[in-house]
Amino acid sequence: MSTIATCANTSVWNNHRPFMQEITEYLLSYGTLGDFGRFRPMRPLVCRRGDLAVVQSHRGMELATVLCPASTGHAAFLPNTSVGQLLRLAGPYDEETAAHARERGRSLYERARGLSAEQNLPLEVIDVEVLLDNQHAVVQYLGWDTFDAPPFVSKLSTEFEVHITLQNLASAPQREETEHGCGRPDCGRTEGGGCSTCGTGGGCSTCGTSKPEDVQAHFAALRAQMEQAHRMPLI
Repeated sequence: MSTIATCANTSVWNNHRPFMQEITEYLLSYGTLGDFGRFRPMRPLVCRRGDLAVVQSHRGMELATVLCPASTGHAAFLPNTSVGQLLRLAGPYDEETAAHARERGRSLYERARGLSAEQNLPLEVIDVEVLLDNQHAVVQYLGWDTFDAPPFVSKLSTEFEVHITLQNLASAPQREETEHGCGRPDCGRTEGGGCSTCGTGGGCSTCGTSKPEDVQAHFAALRAQMEQAHRMPLI
């Protein structure tokens, strides 16, 4: 005798007869970076692991993949403690809409890269997500300095008629302005980002820093590899 397969072990045996426990929250993964969060079904809904669903997250309406039923312990490990809405399981229309959104995302990506070059901004655009509602987009970038974001965001938002959110993927710790290296005696990092120890003018292998040009080339190469392999860019 087999039980009903769900995204986790949610069947409970009672006198050798299976019945389904009501699941009030699911854990789903969403976005190209693989973020995950808790989502509450708006109506009774049985989801299986790997099901594609339509959710309302803090970013907007988008597609997400079911992982498992959410437990009380999951909340402690989630950066976003809010609970989103699980609207429905995705159908053919949703997948078609998502494909159209990806096409818009590619166009927005190319424009964002061009605009950042025109405005000489200290960033490299890594990826762009246009959500299922076609009203929200997330521009993921790697920035190595502060910049005036409103002109950049306003231009893109006006041209593509979407609400733009910027997401900086860099997570370098803040340093004092007078600090130009890792603090070790053998670190030869200079203000310009070069290394006086090796004299190359590039990064420093001691403190792990690199110049903006090196960072741009690295992430551009990663994205090219992902596209050649026909995989969804994750960075």
